[in-house]
Amino acid sequence: MSWKIRIWSALLIGLTIQLVCGCIIIAGAETHISKRIATLGESYIDIDVDAPAEPPTTVPRMKVERIRFKRKEIKEVLDKYRPAPQKGESWQFEISSSLNPDFGLIWCEEDGLYGPFWCYENALHIPLDETDESLRVADMTARAFLNELGLPYEYPFYVVAPMGEEDRDAELIRIAARLTIDGIPCNTTIGWTRYSNGGGNGDATPGAFLTMTRDGKLGTAIIRNPVNIIECLDDTTPIRDWESILEADKERIMDRFCTGENAGSTFTLKQVQFVMMVDARQNAYPAWTYIFDRYMPANNNRDSYTYHYQITYDAWTGEPVW
Repeated sequence: MSWKIRIWSALLIGLTIQLVCGCIIIAGAETHISKRIATLGESYIDIDVDAPAEPPTTVPRMKVERIRFKRKEIKEVLDKYRPAPQKGESWQFEISSSLNPDFGLIWCEEDGLYGPFWCYENALHIPLDETDESLRVADMTARAFLNELGLPYEYPFYVVAPMGEEDRDAELIRIAARLTIDGIPCNTTIGWTRYSNGGGNGDATPGAFLTMTRDGKLGTAIIRNPVNIIECLDDTTPIRDWESILEADKERIMDRFCTGENAGSTFTLKQVQFVMMVDARQNAYPAWTYIFDRYMPANNNRDSYTYHYQITYDAWTGEPVW
């Protein structure tokens, strides 16, 4: 998100300023940061990002608890929005099951006819294309569905986009809705903290992940750890600056991800946002989440490719949690 410059904004309209140390471009009311912060051989970490909105100075200490859906009520809601059942389909319907304890709701066709089991989103923000009628219909249906569940969520949605370009995926739309805690959107991925399960299971940050058909029917609904706040205590711990957190961790990133068979890989930061996370003890905490374009060079085992890579840090401590 763009950072609004309140002072001298009238003087900055249409003005571009380039500094020798890196490149900070100020155009109108937007600030874009472009600079290199680390190198190791042919590997590097670049920042090429719009500065994020200013976070709150502090965030309360919040204890949350799982929202417990009632199976009969949820089934009635699903029946309103789902496609008409077809012969041969088999549907998975779980409400806070012991088999998948991180999820308040799992509803999907078991053979993946309406998309895969999908509960993470590492992509950059993909806003709704208002010119696409199918996307608009899917967006409206998703809002109606989440409203009936009574969940607090960020709108516009974080991602509203076609599931893919080929076969059945081309007929499906994915929607990632960031649920909110105290009005702040939650991260789209989970994290690992000192309270995480010893087997490697992550801390289930709230989220809603849906697939829709082009005619606005709900194909998949995955609701991860929906919560309510049950305790809120004022806290004066300051929110750490996102640039200083990344600066402090850049050498670890280079050592871990840009050596050995990954030598020559590069990271280019394309998005940074302030979000909330939840740990395994159901404590909410603030975080900075960074999405990079990560380039992987070709080697004997693979061709070169680029993909989105997300790293998240506790905004109180600066420690990585993803």
